[in-house]
Amino acid sequence: MVSDPKEILKLIKMLTPRALPRLAYLSREDLSLSDVRQGGIRPDAPLTRHMRYPKPGTLPLGAENAHGEVEMLENVEATHWYAEAAGITWHFVTVGDPDNEPLVLVHGFPESWFTFHNQMRDLSDRFYCIGVDVIGNGQSDKRLDLDYRYSAIASALGKLLDVLGVERFNLGGHDRGSVICDHLLNTEGMEQRVLRYIRMQQSANEPHGDPQPPHKLFASDWFPFLMSWTGFPRLAYAASAYRVEDIDADVLARLGHECKYAGVAEASPRQFDNTSMEQELRDRHDVLFSKMTMPVLFLQGRRDPGQHPEEYENTPNFVANGRVEFIDGNHFFQLCDPEATTAAMRTFLDAST
Repeated sequence: MVSDPKEILKLIKMLTPRALPRLAYLSREDLSLSDVRQGGIRPDAPLTRHMRYPKPGTLPLGAENAHGEVEMLENVEATHWYAEAAGITWHFVTVGDPDNEPLVLVHGFPESWFTFHNQMRDLSDRFYCIGVDVIGNGQSDKRLDLDYRYSAIASALGKLLDVLGVERFNLGGHDRGSVICDHLLNTEGMEQRVLRYIRMQQSANEPHGDPQPPHKLFASDWFPFLMSWTGFPRLAYAASAYRVEDIDADVLARLGHECKYAGVAEASPRQFDNTSMEQELRDRHDVLFSKMTMPVLFLQGRRDPGQHPEEYENTPNFVANGRVEFIDGNHFFQLCDPEATTAAMRTFLDAST
């Protein structure tokens, strides 16, 4: 139990509602304390005719999508897959032609592959988009005895890409996903395999501004109870300081659904057990910036309450091929303004070809 008043104040600042959720966001489920689901694959799931990846022997705790199940993102097919790499089973979603250049997308906290669903749909005309569920999240492995250090998650992700046959690829990360991607570049041989890197919504050469996220509280024994609370996703995405203004009710429901697979509330916060903002800043300056030798786009939300535009004025000085661009959105700008986000990503990927 964390009793540091500063950490508690950080959490209050983050989660204090800035707006009341609309009636469209409320449902009968709100009368229950938790809406965690135990999983189970539906027998009538629509499957792809092109089984590109072998099905692993067992699926992770909470898994609901079948291996090879097709989901429509408007008029574009997305396919759910599972793959085992070095003893870890991952869930990931692909969109687009597998013969196209890969774009691997790594989400943050508390998120899943779905945070990038708009970008995956719209960029699939040119890229083979691969959205992973980071271990501890979504429908990936959530065993508590896994190594949840960011460097270890990055190494495990690299092994997954090896199993999938992904050699050279574009990389994008958001929030904590950018921390994982930074460490992925430091994995042996990976720096040379990443063609371009889109680094979204994560501190760079300066310390994280105020308010800082309460990482110690995220790592506390009681935080899983808050994550499993029915209203947690709605508070985070629709009413807190980090809210997505006027978020579509169906998108909000899906974001909540992605947070409530069995095991997520317990496993996802484990990534905060062995980290700190100070250590992450040292890692970037000591090692990780030097690994960013490919073109890098630092893509930030201009209205994030804790990451301020002025903190990125000197960021290009630390990365030879880096530049900074702002989206007029909050922390989850890929959901706030998906069109502008996709356009910025496409322009960067095209210009640095």
